[in-house]
Amino acid sequence: MESGRSARVGRGALADVVFSHDTHMSGAHFVVECDEKRCVLRDLNSSNGTLVNGAKVSSALLIPGDIVVAGETTFFVAAAMDNAETPAPAVTALPVEVTPQERLLALLRGEFQPLYALLDAACEPSVLRVLYESKEEYTSLFEGVAGAQLTYFAPYLVRLPKESALLGTLVQKGWGKNWGVFVTSAQPLQDLRGHFRQFLMVKMPDGAQAYFRFYDPRVLRIYLPTCLPEEVDQFFGPIQNYLVEDEAPGTLLHFSNKGRGAEAKEIGLAP
Repeated sequence: MESGRSARVGRGALADVVFSHDTHMSGAHFVVECDEKRCVLRDLNSSNGTLVNGAKVSSALLIPGDIVVAGETTFFVAAAMDNAETPAPAVTALPVEVTPQERLLALLRGEFQPLYALLDAACEPSVLRVLYESKEEYTSLFEGVAGAQLTYFAPYLVRLPKESALLGTLVQKGWGKNWGVFVTSAQPLQDLRGHFRQFLMVKMPDGAQAYFRFYDPRVLRIYLPTCLPEEVDQFFGPIQNYLVEDEAPGTLLHFSNKGRGAEAKEIGLAP
């Protein structure tokens, strides 16, 4: 891009650089304004937001090496020489495909905050070691003597700051393997623990008590669509979003409570 020029990127005719095939990109998604020494990106109130290095931004100063994601298209910021003493950044579309895990990580860090994960140690034995080594704040949903005996088989709730290395580990190693589910909530960890403990046991038709493994994505993605509105209200409580892997890891299932039952939305992660 020439110095002193700007370029709008989007899907529609008003954009200077058009990606008409990207249905998740807005008509005019973001604009890049450059001079001899710098480029500034501004989001144009896009419907799905613009991510720079995984963080959702309204504006950002771009430097060489930055990764910009808009819709399903990823851009790489490189230095444009043009005989200038100080090379200015230039934004180009990446020719390589972004993996589902990379796109998921950008979404979780940019759009779904504050973020927690419910992890199932019974499904994946390494969960407890990964949690311990991460130094993040976490707790078991079980308690008492029985909880101590089931330490290696318990469900765990962990808080995930957007720049947490643990979040990257969970996405890269656990996505598509039923390690657990992600949730967003503004409540403290211990308050959420109390909320989730309500659902650990359910009464069967014969009156017997049984464990309810709602933190298993295979269970949750079937259970939520069957709930009545009042059941959804109770199950969501302080939760804004449940984020669940689909049978195919290229799809993220996003459940929210709109007052009419659980509303499900599929978010494609594969290019």
